Amino acid sequence: MVDDIGATVSQTPEVAGTAASVPGRKNPWVAWSQLVLLAVLVLYFAVKAFLPAWTHLNSDFPNYYLTASLYRRGYPVEQVYDWTWFQRQWDHTGSEHRVVSYVPLTEPSALVIAPWAGLPPLRAKHVWLVMNLLFLALTAILLKFSTTIRMPTIALLIFLATLPLRDNFLLGQWHVFVLLLLTLAAWLYFSRRFFSSGIVLALAAGMKIYPALFLIYFVFKKQWRAAMGLIAGLLAGAALSLGVFGWDACMIFAREVLPRALKAETFDPYAVQWESLSALLRHLFVAEPELNPAPVAHLPWLFALLQPLLHGLIFVVFMWAISLRAGKGEGSKLEWAAYLFMLLLVSPQPAPYHFVALILVAVLVIDDLVRHQQPAIAGWVALIYALICGPLHRVPHQAVARGWGSLLFFPKLALLVVFAGVLLWILVSRAPESFRSALYLRNAAIAGCILIVFATAGFVSNVRHLKGQFENYKSRLFARPDDPLFASEPKITASGIWFVGMTKDGYELRRLKAGVVQDVPGTEGDWLHPAALDRGDSMWVEQAWAGGSRVMHFVAEDASDGLAGMTVEAENAEEPIVSADGELMAFTREVRGRNSLWVRPLQGDLKTKAAGERELVGAEYDVRDASFAPGHEVVFSARRNGRFRLHLVSQLGKIEEMSNPTCSARYPAISPDGEWLAFSCEQGGNWQIHTLNRRTGEDVQLTSAECNSITPAWTLDSRSLVYATDCGRGLGLTALAEVRVK
Repeated sequence: MVDDIGATVSQTPEVAGTAASVPGRKNPWVAWSQLVLLAVLVLYFAVKAFLPAWTHLNSDFPNYYLTASLYRRGYPVEQVYDWTWFQRQWDHTGSEHRVVSYVPLTEPSALVIAPWAGLPPLRAKHVWLVMNLLFLALTAILLKFSTTIRMPTIALLIFLATLPLRDNFLLGQWHVFVLLLLTLAAWLYFSRRFFSSGIVLALAAGMKIYPALFLIYFVFKKQWRAAMGLIAGLLAGAALSLGVFGWDACMIFAREVLPRALKAETFDPYAVQWESLSALLRHLFVAEPELNPAPVAHLPWLFALLQPLLHGLIFVVFMWAISLRAGKGEGSKLEWAAYLFMLLLVSPQPAPYHFVALILVAVLVIDDLVRHQQPAIAGWVALIYALICGPLHRVPHQAVARGWGSLLFFPKLALLVVFAGVLLWILVSRAPESFRSALYLRNAAIAGCILIVFATAGFVSNVRHLKGQFENYKSRLFARPDDPLFASEPKITASGIWFVGMTKDGYELRRLKAGVVQDVPGTEGDWLHPAALDRGDSMWVEQAWAGGSRVMHFVAEDASDGLAGMTVEAENAEEPIVSADGELMAFTREVRGRNSLWVRPLQGDLKTKAAGERELVGAEYDVRDASFAPGHEVVFSARRNGRFRLHLVSQLGKIEEMSNPTCSARYPAISPDGEWLAFSCEQGGNWQIHTLNRRTGEDVQLTSAECNSITPAWTLDSRSLVYATDCGRGLGLTALAEVRVK
């Protein structure tokens, strides 16, 4: 590659007269070695990425496909960020069984799939894979137009991104498309079509949010046309999202999803797979009973300080280095590459496929080195880039990821820091002024003030966000290091605490009894929302599978042998609840994504039960959660005018909206003694547990941290609640905790 770079330099008129001549004849052995390496990389891509992607759905393509399919069928999409609701919809498609999730993706990112979401999932993925090959080809052409590098070298640099490309194709991700948009925006910017460049970046931001941060770069460079193009594109995209998906869906993303995404709290925030500064600092200084039980020390205040301080330092240093080239023109390729790399470096949860964008960075940096006749440095840059994008292997023993041993699990982050150092050195070396003069007092004072403001604001924000997050750690019901990601929908009976757990293969029913968690193996599909008589032995659970959803009945003490011997209680039924006297079962039934509420007797044979089935609440209410009250009344939550409200419905079908609570409320649960109503109240984008005394109207808030506390369930003595909480965890990936009520 070095000789190829040197040959390119000698053929580049831009550097003629500004640098010494470099021999144009290319070493044939080097040329052949490059072609051989390119062939090996293409073969690796075909065998490890494209062919497996062609034959298997894998994840994450089903996430986009399902959302696009729901949109095409007229379903409301504001529930796509609900883990169990989204899983249920996937089960109903009858496709290959797997765990799906739409957290933290933007709604517009599903629109690209919408035109062919009517195809079977694997065929739709085939179309997307072919389009991704086209995107790669178009990216290569744009890179050729934007740089002086020859096409074989561009192809080599593209396929050196082995792991990002592999994961992007295997998982059916969007990052090759985002790379194309970033490259097109860069080409337009270099061609001085600034407004159009901003528009294209706004389109990329609709897929993945970080391109929107180029607004800071444009303002810093005083390139107002590009800034106005980006702002206009973002406003147009927001208007399109509101028009296509509706106010509710957009507000849920803006209020509940986006803030947690910016805090690196989607999925497991401690996972070493992210290899980000945020993940490393959490691993070192923030404990979590199941996800990170052994940090160096539980010092959340230190995390709150270091995270914005280090991110701010990276931002200030990069912007200072870019400012040194103020006299070099507005279309600097090196500046564009440096800023894009900085965004990737400070990204809170970058998966390997995010680094597809590093292809653009590498090509632009190497092009700059080529034009300045620095082939040796270009070779080192290519090597570091290849290592970052290569299939690095971590230390094999998971037990090492404890305390300071966590540092061994972040080799890619170390390489990124090295790459950052090389980029900064190149930027400084290109400056028209000396390094010493660039550090004069005024520049240092401005940079220091910006860093102090950035770090202080981030520290205050982090402290406020982390306040109260760890208070329920002592009341967590269990810690399960082997499978800790998700526990929700608790139901307390004399036979134990039943709840839903997530595995890599789907959702299953589990029981906590005498401090031991027992898996209850099911048959086909996913198992959701257990229901039971408080002191009886009968249990009900929803089975979501290719045939739809149905309520199944089983005996609690027989569950140790699995759920194979259960019987069907109700077809086309979801989320069962049972009256305290065991006479009635209520459940929801879906009508094009909106739920109606039904009730049926539990006594008699199946034919008698089916004949007694009747609708209590129509689908226009879109019932989300329900609980039986004394006298067979049902308390249910429904979304009305953008807010959830609790309602009371009698067995005669008379519906009354409850005057209390006044907040947007979900997950009602009536205590066994009938005196208390527990529920979750939405406050500032977070859900908090409240209790309401049904006799006096007294409303007591039991949780308050900037996280979600949902699905409360009463203990049999009506004195405590067991609930699901994602405090200190990923959004919606809850653990179980207990809180005393009275």
